[in-house]
This record gives sequence, C-alpha cells and structure tokens, in this order.
Amino acid sequence: MSKQASILLMDEDADTLEQLQTILQRAQYQVLAAVDGHAALRLARTAKPNLIVSDLLLTGQDGYEVWKTLRADKETAHIPILVTSALTIPAPNEPWRPTPDTEWQLLSYDAFLPKPIDLQRFMRVVQRLLQPDSAANLPGGPTIMLAIEDEDIQGKLAAMLHNHNFGVEIPPSLAEVAKLAGALPPAAIILDYRAPNQATRQVIAQINKAVSATVMILIIDPAKESDPETNRCDGSLRTPLHSTHTIASINRILELCSMRRRTQTLSTQLITTTHILHDSQQMLKAQNKELEYTNARLRELDSLKEMLTGMVVHDLKSPLGAVLGALHFLQTSSVGADQTSALLLNGAMAAGSQMLRLVETLLEEQRLENGRIKPDTEPFDLASIIHNSVEQISSLLTLHHLQVNQVVTDDLPPIYADARLSQRILENLLDNAIKFSPRDGTITIQTAPRQDFLQISVTNEGPGIPKEQQAEIFNRFSQLKQADDPARAGFGLGLAFCQLATQAMNGSIWVESDGESGTTFCFTLPVFKEE
Repeated sequence: MSKQASILLMDEDADTLEQLQTILQRAQYQVLAAVDGHAALRLARTAKPNLIVSDLLLTGQDGYEVWKTLRADKETAHIPILVTSALTIPAPNEPWRPTPDTEWQLLSYDAFLPKPIDLQRFMRVVQRLLQPDSAANLPGGPTIMLAIEDEDIQGKLAAMLHNHNFGVEIPPSLAEVAKLAGALPPAAIILDYRAPNQATRQVIAQINKAVSATVMILIIDPAKESDPETNRCDGSLRTPLHSTHTIASINRILELCSMRRRTQTLSTQLITTTHILHDSQQMLKAQNKELEYTNARLRELDSLKEMLTGMVVHDLKSPLGAVLGALHFLQTSSVGADQTSALLLNGAMAAGSQMLRLVETLLEEQRLENGRIKPDTEPFDLASIIHNSVEQISSLLTLHHLQVNQVVTDDLPPIYADARLSQRILENLLDNAIKFSPRDGTITIQTAPRQDFLQISVTNEGPGIPKEQQAEIFNRFSQLKQADDPARAGFGLGLAFCQLATQAMNGSIWVESDGESGTTFCFTLPVFKEE
C-alpha cells in the first residue's frame, strides 16, 4: 500500500492527537482527526480511511459504539481499527460489558496499544495493519533503545530483546540518544550506568527533560555503592545479565510504569469530566431557577385568569337572570299578543336560557378543573333527568323546528352519580346537537346497558366530524368549523365540561362519526348497586 494511505485519529486528548498526527504526517500518511464519536463517524463514512486509530473514551458517542456502528456498515466494515486506551480491555471478539447492568457485547477491533503510547511500536503496528505482507517480520512488542557503549553487553541484551519480540533501537553514540528519543520516543531507554560519568548523567537529565514519558532503566553494578541519580530513573538491571531474569525485570518495570501513567491519565480525564459535570450542574441549576420563576409567573397569571373569569361569569349571571325574568313576565302577560310577538318572545327566552346555561357551564367547568366541586353522588332515575333536560331546551327545539326522539326503556336501573351534573351534561350535548342539526331534523336520545354502566347517546343528523378532529373535540376552546356553515364554529366549552364531569363521576365520554353525516356523542354513568 502506498504511503499516501489515509488514517483517521479519534481521541479527545489534544496532546495525543498532536503527537500521533505529527509522526504519521512525517511518515507521509494523510491524517484526519476527530475529538468526539459523532464527528469520527461522519469522517469515517465520508472519507473511508485505510486505518482508524481510536481511543475508547470519546465524548458524544464512545469508541465502542463507534466501532460497532462501523462494523455494521458494509461500506466501513473492512477498515482495520487500532485501539489506544489507558483502560484495560478484553481481546478482540471476547465477551465484554462496560458496566454490570449492561448486556454482554463483543469488542471488534484489530490491534490494541496501551496509553501512554510507545510511538515506535505504534508505527510498527500501523505498518503491519496497512501492509501485512511486508511487515510480517516486524517485532510486535515495545521498543527499547539501548544507550550502551559496551558492545558485548549491547549485543547480548539486543539478542535477548529480539528473541522476546521487542523492538530494538541502537543510537550511534550517547550524544545522539536524546535527539533520537525526542524525534520518535521509544517505550524505554536502557542506559549503561555501571561506571557513571558526566556523559551518562547528562543523558539522564536530557531524557527526563525532553521525553519524560519514556521509561528510563539503568544497568548497574551491584558491587558498587548506590548513586542518588538512580532515584531519577524508573528501574534498574543488575549485572550479570541473565536472559530470563533480565526480560522479566524489563517487563515488570514497563508494566509498573504503564500502570502508574495510565492511572495518571485516567485521573486527569476524571478531573476533566468532574469539572465538565460541575459546570453542567451549575448551568442546570441556573436553568432550573429560571424555570421556577417562569412557572411561578405562569401560576400567578393562571390564578389571575381564573379570578377574572369567575368575576365575569358572576357579573353575567345577574343581568341574564334579570333579562330572563322580564322575558318570562312578558311571555305570561301577553296573552293577546300577535303570533310574531309570541315567536320573538319565545326565541328570546330560548336564547337567554341557552346563554345562562353556557355561563353556568363555564363557571362549573372551572371549578371542576380546580377540584373545587366534588360530585354529590346518590341513586337517581335517569328517565326523569332525560325528561327534564328536554324540557329545558324545548324553546330552542321549537325555534329551530327540531324534534327529539327518546329511545329509552322503562326498566332503566337507577344511576349512582350526581343528578345535577348528569343533567348538565345531557343539556350541553343537546345544545350541541341543536347547533349542528338541519331544520326540521330529529335528535335521538338512546340508552343502553354496558356492564356496570349505563350508556346515554345523543345523535344529530347534521354534518359529520372529520376523523382527524375527533381526538381534539373535547379540548377546551377547540374550534370545529363545518365546511357548509362556518358560522357554526364552536369553542369547546360545553364538551370540555362534559368530559370533566363524566370523569369526575367515574364515567367516560366519546364521539362516533363517519366524518360525512351524523354525529353521536356517548357517555356512561355508573349503575347503582345495592349492597
């Protein structure tokens, strides 16, 4: 594969991104970078890189979810994934779950390198993933730089490391150690410190300053006194060097340093996350205070609205009562009035009665909504309620040339509900039926048993209610406009009251219509059962 292969880096740590991007671009690779999971997914799908290098911990969408999504997409499933993380994760395709309460999953990736990253080993793994044939013989373990001038020990140690799959780098001289390590840091530098001098001490100082993440291991002579300079290093090897013991010591030192630095990395990430969470918490507190203020203001406005509505309703009831009283007096005292005057009086009485019912409905609906009315439940005869309701609206029926057909059986069981509220429900449904019924039409009232309830239905022959409006028809102030008569728009006050009242008495209400012609409103009330 050409060195112009593209590599997508996914890591939220800016220093790691910059470090990897620099060495990859120096090796003539095209590099894309993303700091969160969502951006990484977008780049992977659009650019389709030759290799993806991903941390497990990503914001927005973690690395595991990104890998899973990429593997499930046939356009990106073939792209190899190199995972870098300070966390310990299972081998590829082994069962794993992030937390005890989640399901077992399979991690799908091609190679793993722990953080902090051994950059030389990283470049070998990249080469092996992109060019598996040509890189088959490359060592897979960490890279060790041997800063040893003794050719015998240097050759012996290099052979040990090669035999155990370590990468080995030998600088031409001690003066070149810091420069080479700074350009491409190895996992560790082994320095011959059996005869310390100014040159070796200077190398230690330069390494600690330039590449502090690189592990420093000293070869020391156990027969000599300890040197304070050894305290600035991560571990030591004692001569004579035996293969098994030496390799075990190197692995132990590397593992201890790796654990220490991974702990530091995770601690830094935890502190950063804690700060982000703290900032988010402060922002949520501020938003919560704003919402509390807004809600308090809305409650004040709602209380003011209710008070204003109550005042208006009470102020309307008194003049309406006076108007109806005067109309009733004129109606009873105008025995010899002509037919036109009588019709006008009857119409005025009907309209006034309807207005009074509307005002009382508005007042009682508000009380029901606020829980200030509790139904006075007792057994009563439904037939008498139906009769009284029809009598109340008889003037409107005459005015609109309508008839009421009562399909009510004589053996109705007693109802256990609030008789006054039940009559108000029926009157509102009849008012609604009158408004939408055609002239010379018929309104039908029917009753039917439904287990422990009795169903009452009011049917009109007017235009139907469209299916899309039936779900909203019981909402307060919802308007239903009929196409053939826009003047018959309703504000939903009566129907909203009917729903509140039936629910308060443990009943239910609904509408039935094919959307073309005719509408039936049905409600249920509980039947009285003697204990």
